[in-house]
Amino acid sequence: MNFCLRSRVSKKFLEKASEIRVDYRDKESIPDIYHEFKKTIILFPALNNEPYDWKEILNYIILCEGNLVISCPTQEIVNEAKDKKLRFMYATEARTEWELEGMEKEGAEYAYVGMPLFFNLPDIRDRHNIKLRTIPTVAYNHHYPHGDPACGQWIRPEDVEAYEDLIDVMEFEFCDVPREETLYKVYAIDQQWSTRMDILIDDINSNALNRYIDPSLIDARLTCGQRCYMGGHCHFCKTALKMASDDMIKKLTPIIEKNKKI
Repeated sequence: MNFCLRSRVSKKFLEKASEIRVDYRDKESIPDIYHEFKKTIILFPALNNEPYDWKEILNYIILCEGNLVISCPTQEIVNEAKDKKLRFMYATEARTEWELEGMEKEGAEYAYVGMPLFFNLPDIRDRHNIKLRTIPTVAYNHHYPHGDPACGQWIRPEDVEAYEDLIDVMEFEFCDVPREETLYKVYAIDQQWSTRMDILIDDINSNALNRYIDPSLIDARLTCGQRCYMGGHCHFCKTALKMASDDMIKKLTPIIEKNKKI
């Protein structure tokens, strides 16, 4: 799996990353970062909506030998990037195949996968050539209202391999450096997590112990189409997290131990 890491993490992690994310406030560091690591740079938009300095960006693209992708938060900025024939992606996610097709037709290099699209990735892969990205440690897009986070687009570290042919790049939520480095270690190297899910995925609203989550859950989540919110009767995600919750494990452990003695 390819991982994109923020430029502020330590050198030993940037050496392992497939791509390096540079926040707009750190854009002056782009030439040095590219010179040292020779990896694709993803320029992320400013948090305060600071306008892009296109002349400066064009200079960075030359210094990066064309290996710089502009993350665009609005269609207006996409249009500017297209006019300048730059590599770009949308900073927003595609929640439907209709939106994904639109991004692909615009010429975007990547698309973030939203819901319910996330739950139908094998079919999407067959029909589209645009490269897909996701954030495994976020259950839902916080810019929109949401249902139960248990049914969100989070990914367990143990399931990264299942997405190998479906997702091109994983990255992590905007967080402090120690957390991002830890998340990379958990997802890219260890690919396992034994304790509470809400430590790993802050917005999942579940204290389920990951080591007790049914490993077959991934088989359903890959192609379910999120039918739990489309009139279906699947409750696998909710049930799996509930059965692995700290409270449930405490209740079941004495029963299990008692049965062992029989």
